[in-house]
Amino acid sequence: MKWLLLLVSFTILAAMPATAGLVLDPDDVAWTTVADIVTFTMRFHNPDPVESEPATGDLVAYPFGAFLEGGLPVGNFDIPPIPPDSFFDVTFDVPLDQLPPTADEILPWIGKSALDFCPQDWHWDGNVDVIWNGPSGGGSTQVHHGTLQVCSGYGGSYIHVATNCPGNVGWNITGVCAGFTATLVNEDLSPAPNPLMPGWTGHIAVSAVTGTPLGTTCCLTVNFTCGGVTVPVKLCVVTCDCGPIENEHSSWGYLKSLYR
Repeated sequence: MKWLLLLVSFTILAAMPATAGLVLDPDDVAWTTVADIVTFTMRFHNPDPVESEPATGDLVAYPFGAFLEGGLPVGNFDIPPIPPDSFFDVTFDVPLDQLPPTADEILPWIGKSALDFCPQDWHWDGNVDVIWNGPSGGGSTQVHHGTLQVCSGYGGSYIHVATNCPGNVGWNITGVCAGFTATLVNEDLSPAPNPLMPGWTGHIAVSAVTGTPLGTTCCLTVNFTCGGVTVPVKLCVVTCDCGPIENEHSSWGYLKSLYR
């Protein structure tokens, strides 16, 4: 089963101070996917020495990527006054089919079901905006997060990512762990240019070298820059056992087929 604990990896564009000191840290936004339900949790803090004002909030969801428009409102909530130096948790469920489609993945599974080798990786890969308002103003926090499985020594795994910048998009990847490699590739899996063309879509490609222990997790960040604004897109990758692989060869290793 695939789950996501965003206390390890989130992507935040901004965490703006809210009304009367109300704060939502990026590390305090999380979601888990179980069967067809995605459960979102948010922990709002009041760091001030006085009680915070009440506020109302909305959750807006987007596909996995950067600079995307046309978000889908998927939930709203109320935040009561929070005592000084305290917090309030917001939790609600959203059916998976009410969210934008999760990002497609290309994984190096052989022959039969991936379940025979790597456990199925349930997770909604996408972006969310959390927006809240109160009597004295509001704030917002943005999170871009995906997860991916890789097989040590068997080439690349790929997760689809989209951009929507009217100009060229510069990019770099940070936080790549020892034993892993990561880059961007085009839709046809050829190397992506830097900068990217306006409106570019393609994949984040990740591989792990032979000998990387099973169950190793690496959380990296792809930083997309458009018009002087940089959006960090987080991706947590975990190594799993794909079994013996004998399949067609690509420029990034052995790959089987689209599997999601």
